[in-house]
Amino acid sequence: MIGIRVLACLFLAVALSTSAQQDSKVDVLSKEANGAYEAKDWERAAKLYEELSKEMTTPPPRVWLRLGAAMRSLGRYEEALAAFEKAGQSGAGPFGEYGKAAVYVALNQPEKAFASLDKAVQQGYADPDALTSDPDLSVLRNDPRFARIMEQAKKNQAPLCVHSREPPV
Repeated sequence: MIGIRVLACLFLAVALSTSAQQDSKVDVLSKEANGAYEAKDWERAAKLYEELSKEMTTPPPRVWLRLGAAMRSLGRYEEALAAFEKAGQSGAGPFGEYGKAAVYVALNQPEKAFASLDKAVQQGYADPDALTSDPDLSVLRNDPRFARIMEQAKKNQAPLCVHSREPPV
């Protein structure tokens, strides 16, 4: 009976140690990937975020968004689109669509770019300043559809529910 308890404790200790080592590796990879991204070392950032996505059971949206941005910067557009799609599936819907729009612009596919931007604002994207200052979207700004997207992004900034005091009775 004591032997089984000892084996169970050893098994648990090994499992916890392996989990801690895994967490440590993820932490190191995350720091390295973030550093490469901030330094605009796209090749290294893409490699590290790709590795990070495989090391984590459920990578957070930031991993996919940054992998997509690095891939887009490297001209690896299909991989960028796949990463932005995964970002959307993991909870970053409007930002994944925004990233896809930038890729579609680079691919000279304005129809798809507008479709993605429209999805982004329909999902709540609310940063009109980014839309007007992002150089990746500059070719879209003279199109009337861009004005509609801007209008929706501005509407998205407004609170959904405005509370007002009830008049006294």
